[in-house]
Amino acid sequence: MNRLTQNPIHCRAGTPIPALREETLPAGRQCSQQAVASPTGSAGAPPAYSLAPRRGLESPPYTQQRGSVILFVLGLILLTALLLTQFIDRAHTELLTEARRSQLAPLREEAYSALQVSFASLADFAALDQGLNSPTQGWGEPLAHADYTPPLGFAVTAEIIDDTGRLSLVNRDPAALQALLRELGVSATDADAFIEAYLAWTESEAIARSLSGMIDAGDDTPVLTAPQAALRSYEELRFIPAIRDVLCDEQGDWNETGRAFLANVTLHPVNVINLNSASPELLSALGYDPATVAAQREAALGPTPNVFYSTADLSAAAGAPVVSVGTDATLLRIRITTAYGARRFSLDVVVESGRGGNQSRPEDPDAAQTEPRPWTRNSIDSGFRILEIRENSGA
Repeated sequence: MNRLTQNPIHCRAGTPIPALREETLPAGRQCSQQAVASPTGSAGAPPAYSLAPRRGLESPPYTQQRGSVILFVLGLILLTALLLTQFIDRAHTELLTEARRSQLAPLREEAYSALQVSFASLADFAALDQGLNSPTQGWGEPLAHADYTPPLGFAVTAEIIDDTGRLSLVNRDPAALQALLRELGVSATDADAFIEAYLAWTESEAIARSLSGMIDAGDDTPVLTAPQAALRSYEELRFIPAIRDVLCDEQGDWNETGRAFLANVTLHPVNVINLNSASPELLSALGYDPATVAAQREAALGPTPNVFYSTADLSAAAGAPVVSVGTDATLLRIRITTAYGARRFSLDVVVESGRGGNQSRPEDPDAAQTEPRPWTRNSIDSGFRILEIRENSGA
């Protein structure tokens, strides 16, 4: 790099500066003005300076190009990281879905296997006790009776509930329904509004008697039209204002009265209520004294203690029923849950049977000539009539 330099010179005022000559300096060396002492050593002599031009402040072109490349590389890295993150999230979701789907099939198969075992246990009890009367006979826990052992890593539970001991909402009996509500602590005014709203929701005749078939379910909720048909789910009760006020809290969840009401009713037809399975509240609503019924049930004679095998075991002192009652369990709900780790599968089956669950009684001469139809892994072969099957593959 060239630079204009000059050996140190001594300048006095009015003395011309000699011509400068050009020298080559090493690269990177700075030019500066340097004061030197006067070679004459005279007092008061002005200082001497070394004169040279300075380098400019502008950055060379290669520095700007290097900054642009760095920005481009950083942007490319950011874009790649964003795309990679989205790909990982999507792959995680797809893998989780496939994993759950692959786990569902074994859980479902095990649930239906437990259902077959439950049917076999019911048939055993029906043959031994000449009928199904109460879960206290032992058929309430069918897998324990069959000594069922699930595969390694699986957890399976099964429970059988007698829905014959519940009040049927399909029958639309206002008197029995009002009596049950009163036993659950509902006021007479709310009970009347409950029944009127329920009949308006399920009966066309009640719609004709009422002012309108339109039901306002509340704020921010569209006006509903009554289906004029039997309930298909308990969740429909939440959409009827007069019923929701009685059975639900402010958040719309079932309150204590609602849970007690659901435990005493069923959505399937029941013409004869089983005294062995009816709750004390329902017995009171039917016109019985629960304490007297419990005492006479303990004194009843039969293969299993504390079970009514005939209405003759119940004396008139227990009360006078307002509906037909009996001692047979003909409407059963089988609840099965299978689990493997955190995955769960629930199976809810409602079945109906004749007395004892057998279509052909042992004393029937045609029973020995009946051949069972071949069983496959996709069939359910039993003496029960399946009314409803609900599956829930929740987490």
